[in-house]
Amino acid sequence: MEILIVCGGGASSSFIAQNVYKAGKAQGLDLNVEAISETELEDYVYGKDAILIGPHLKYLEESIAEIINPEGVPFAFIADMDYAKMDGAAILEQAKSIMK
Repeated sequence: MEILIVCGGGASSSFIAQNVYKAGKAQGLDLNVEAISETELEDYVYGKDAILIGPHLKYLEESIAEIINPEGVPFAFIADMDYAKMDGAAILEQAKSIMK
């Protein structure tokens, strides 16, 4: 499972990615979780199973969709509270729920 976490500067997404990875390993999942800033999105979309985006980037939804939709990768904005708590288990469940 390939999950991409996107945020503004990439700092908070790195912590979230680590927490998602730990939650996945605890469930016995084979996964790779990467964290990037939104400026790098075009370079990292290909081959992902799910993309989760920090809620503070909701204002960029249209431009983000233009980048992601042609690749057919499901994406969603991380729930505010899960993002604030850096709740890896909840964010992993959100990723799993948007995958086809």
